[in-house]
Amino acid sequence: MATWDELTAIRPGVALRLRGDEFVVERCGRFEDASGGWWEHRLSSNASGSSLWLEVPADPAAPVIAYQRSDFVGEEPDGRAEIEQGGATYPLLTRGLASYRTMERSSASKRGQLEYYEYAGGGRRVSFERRDGGAWEVSEGEEIDPAAIELLG
Repeated sequence: MATWDELTAIRPGVALRLRGDEFVVERCGRFEDASGGWWEHRLSSNASGSSLWLEVPADPAAPVIAYQRSDFVGEEPDGRAEIEQGGATYPLLTRGLASYRTMERSSASKRGQLEYYEYAGGGRRVSFERRDGGAWEVSEGEEIDPAAIELLG
């Protein structure tokens, strides 16, 4: 079981197990906004060919979220009060601007600004993000128990 302190201290190259699948941390990012911010870790698995993002909030009592890219095709976010996705309705949880900086496993670090809209319902999330005014990226996520994360050394 990983602690909040361990999850916020993860760096590129660290190996971990999440729900039985092994991953390597490829990139870490620190995001700072008006509410305090969060950390994100991009995980990749050669064995399963999958990739996901682990979001660790600045508040240790808030849930950790595992995100994957979504095939969701729809309008760009406009701040509406809720969205429909996969037969479920997700109310707007938060939106804002955050500055970020990354640490990369195999390339130079990056800095910039992230615009985001996050919708949540029943432990599930839909997130719209764009960096530095670029194209919107959509991800779907779910709350996970930190006990499901094991650091491997």
